[in-house]
Amino acid sequence: MASLAAPALAAAARKPNIVFISSDDHHFQALGAAGNPNIKTPHLDRLASRGANFVNGQISTPQCAPSRGVLLTGRETFQTGLVSNGQTSFREGTPTVVGDLKKAGYQTTVIGKWHIRNSPAECGFAEAPLWLRAGGSMYRDPALCRGLDGEPGEVPGHITDLFTDAAISSIRGTKQPHFLWLAYNAPHTPWFADDRYQLPYRGKETASLAPPLHPAGGKPFDWNTYYAVITHLDEAIGRLCAEFDRRKAWNDTYVFFIGDNGFMCGTRGINGKVVPWEESVRVPMIAAGGRIAKGTRPDCPAASIDLPATWLDLAGAQPSEPVFGRSLRGVLETGKGGPAEGFSVWDDGLPSALAVKQAVEPYRQVRTRTHKLTLFESGRQEAYSHAADFAETKNLVNDGASTAVVDDLRSRLRARMTATADHAADWWTRKPGSPPAQRKGSRKKQA
Repeated sequence: MASLAAPALAAAARKPNIVFISSDDHHFQALGAAGNPNIKTPHLDRLASRGANFVNGQISTPQCAPSRGVLLTGRETFQTGLVSNGQTSFREGTPTVVGDLKKAGYQTTVIGKWHIRNSPAECGFAEAPLWLRAGGSMYRDPALCRGLDGEPGEVPGHITDLFTDAAISSIRGTKQPHFLWLAYNAPHTPWFADDRYQLPYRGKETASLAPPLHPAGGKPFDWNTYYAVITHLDEAIGRLCAEFDRRKAWNDTYVFFIGDNGFMCGTRGINGKVVPWEESVRVPMIAAGGRIAKGTRPDCPAASIDLPATWLDLAGAQPSEPVFGRSLRGVLETGKGGPAEGFSVWDDGLPSALAVKQAVEPYRQVRTRTHKLTLFESGRQEAYSHAADFAETKNLVNDGASTAVVDDLRSRLRARMTATADHAADWWTRKPGSPPAQRKGSRKKQA
């Protein structure tokens, strides 16, 4: 009997595989599973049906490099020093959850966009088969690195397919439990999509393709090409999921998909992110596999900073230093509950933080299932019901009927700032409309 039981015990003791997939500049409704009938994403829609589709997911800081920094560490940007695309280095000695997973016996592999000055090896990765050092790339024949110490060199092919092929090869070649970080650069500009991906959108008036919640007006946006790039990405993720099907690996593999930040797509005249509006901070967020309940749509405001805590929980690993997200394991396994609020941070008001050279005032934000409050560095506050007023046209801060809701949001945000030893705590006492504190020096935008 003991000999028959041994394999089952060994299987139960084996740590699950964890696969993390990110897209880049991904509007939260640029997904069929998000209620958008105008885009073709059958594979991501199927992934959502096989697990949990977080319909209220948000990013902890809405810009490429600092978003990655939060996901690597489980810590806020002001805690690690990697605060923006203008400051892409961690403070010396900053630990990562990837390093913790490596210590726990995981094969840690990075593939795709990196965009951080610290090397993958410094951040805990043991393998880097194919990766993009910079923050952006051409889609055809990109300059990519091979190996942890690789230097950029042209690689023939389409970047989305190249990353997917490398990921499938990595999965096939790994025997120990693996943590795979697969970061696509799609749908980041400069967009490129082959004709077959453009076909579903060709000849359609681009404005008619906007997602259902997209506010009217604003800056024109090329939904046709944007969707085509995402449809290609969707097909690539479908190929990856087919590999899990082929290997019958879903029971011991957890797959997480999230946008690295949202995208305004012309709303308020902005084709970018960073700003505290819904299109910028809200992202597609899906988890499937393992013991995740199928076909659930949690509405909790889970944030990207919660994912590292979740990975550690699933792996049975301990962080080398405290992380500041909350494990989502309970809501993943039941489809119910989850955190009552999520938080977003922006901490670099210098124009050098942005490619467009336009400063965005630093802020702290708290979001619940229905409302949000943003505290700016100048002391200004804005509150909205994102559930009832998605376009965020009515500031509730001075609305007497909303006093209880606004006070509750303030209380939640204050508690978070205290828990994270946030240097911005004095923003509460600044007179609204006063200029931000004097900033020291300037930074050059890092690649």
